Amino acid sequence: MPKRTQTNRPQPNAQRRRRVYAACSECRRRRRKCDGSQPCAQCQAYGYACLYDAENFSSPAQSSSDAAATAAAAAAHPRQPLPLQTRQRGDRGGGGGQDATPTAPQQPPPPSALLISRERGRFISAHSAVALPLLVGQELAITQPPLRLHSYAWNLGIRPERRGTPSPSSLADYFSLAECQTLCAVYFSAVHPLFAFLHPETFTRRLARGWSGDGGGGGGGGGGAAGGAAGGATVGGAAVTTTLDTGQPNFAAVVALVAVLGSVFSPTPHPREQDIKRHALAILDRGLSTPVAPVDMDTVAGWILRALYMRLTTRPAISAMATHAAMHMAEMIGLHREMHDPGSSSATAAAASTSTSTSKVSSTSSFSDEELETRRRCFCVARFLNLLLTTEYGLSAVSPRHATCLAPARVPGAHIDALYTMSSVLHDAEAAAAAAAAYTRASSLDSDEFADLFLRLRDMPRDDDLVALFAGDVCLCLLRRFSAASLSSGKPSPRIVGASVAVLRRALDAVAALLAAGRTWWNMLSVPFQSVCVCVLVDGVALLELLPAAMELLRGMADRFESHMAREALATAQQVIAASRGRTDAKLAIKDAALSHALPVVDIDWASFDTGFDLGHVWPPVMDFFG
Repeated sequence: MPKRTQTNRPQPNAQRRRRVYAACSECRRRRRKCDGSQPCAQCQAYGYACLYDAENFSSPAQSSSDAAATAAAAAAHPRQPLPLQTRQRGDRGGGGGQDATPTAPQQPPPPSALLISRERGRFISAHSAVALPLLVGQELAITQPPLRLHSYAWNLGIRPERRGTPSPSSLADYFSLAECQTLCAVYFSAVHPLFAFLHPETFTRRLARGWSGDGGGGGGGGGGAAGGAAGGATVGGAAVTTTLDTGQPNFAAVVALVAVLGSVFSPTPHPREQDIKRHALAILDRGLSTPVAPVDMDTVAGWILRALYMRLTTRPAISAMATHAAMHMAEMIGLHREMHDPGSSSATAAAASTSTSTSKVSSTSSFSDEELETRRRCFCVARFLNLLLTTEYGLSAVSPRHATCLAPARVPGAHIDALYTMSSVLHDAEAAAAAAAAYTRASSLDSDEFADLFLRLRDMPRDDDLVALFAGDVCLCLLRRFSAASLSSGKPSPRIVGASVAVLRRALDAVAALLAAGRTWWNMLSVPFQSVCVCVLVDGVALLELLPAAMELLRGMADRFESHMAREALATAQQVIAASRGRTDAKLAIKDAALSHALPVVDIDWASFDTGFDLGHVWPPVMDFFG
């Protein structure tokens, strides 16, 4: 047989298949093949922090200028990114070692290239099919006409697109501007102290301008939550004579839902509350199926407000889906990504990790400091609600990839920092449970790390009644994991019990204070009821001492509100306690029966017995009892 001749044909994947002698730390830990780039393909795909040992390897793809830019960004933004659940999908198969325990990356993953079009509500990665024509056009210098960020060839186009038509009614049909402002003031006094994602001054200014037909300010980048839109916006180049519903429909939904929540917390609800609510929900629903308006900050704010209202009034699945929608809308406009103004010193780090094509559209990504901070607040609130409501219902939370959003700064008169802490606790609890399930361990509930979550809640400032109430709700989310645990004991440790009692006792006091103030939060009923269930399940003296206060609150709310939910909660709690007492009585009866035929008591002279027992002088000296 003739010998085969070797041809030097080019190998298209030779660069990709080259041997790498120094893998990154994540690929070594997870035992994956590393390509040696910075970041490598594995870390970029799964959102890990791609790091190399400095003494062994120096990636040629990471220049000294990139390192300096990253250091400058870290110095300019010392706050940590928001905690996001990192699901290690690559570890589902075999190959897990003793050091393969999934841990959250110490640094945020390097951001991928991002294309920003604030006017169209698009914050998309460069690998998107929508971005490819733009990148090709820029590479080939096509200018007549220029290729834009557009969904070319997205479908066949054989059916007409459903267009979003404005509602025949407007907000002015339901209430006056003065009534709207009164309800909004109630909202900012009742809801804003914890869920501080709206700017009260900017919101009030936009409301007054939009109601008078002055456009309501721009909503594309700042929206109702951001505060940067001064100056009236035009619609189609026409004069700003439109109303809120036609000119800024997303902001109209925000205004309507703020007013509706203000009506919920008012002593006397507005007579058109249901009509205003339906008007707002119709706008948000049209945005899911028609291009009624670009996705912007107003869209995210509207879905956050919708989730709050649904959690206050309807079934758990509906409110959980609203938080999912809020998170997906937030991801669409890049709220999970930290955006730096191109003129700031920290913009270099963002530009270092993006392609050259991204810098050509960077003029549309200029954010003011107020807008940057509002983006962080919106994402923090949306993330907390998604974590809390999905944990309550037993669903998975939304976890956007490549999230680098920083923690929001403190807000005067609000407690956004406490919200961030509770969000971190919920995230860490979910991550611990996922790690235990992935590695088939019985549970991680008996670990010191899980106990530290309760201590973080206990040590968090809880002087505000609303913060204390939601801290109790988060504490119950953690305690409920013991009811589902398959441990032989299934009981929390004394550290957990002590911290839980402190958090829940303060939460029950907060319920009484909020009830006296006329606030009607959903967990004012659920926290006492869930406390009864947990206390009876654990059956410890420290937790059982909370039962009288919890039952007193349930009886008070059943008498005050006279609703089916309040009466049902009281009756169920009474049934649970009665069943627990019946089991305790049965145990006591068995013990009483064991003591009913006790042996007769014999009067023994123990003093004389002790003196007679002292026989040390008669034992043989050769016996060694301690040898």
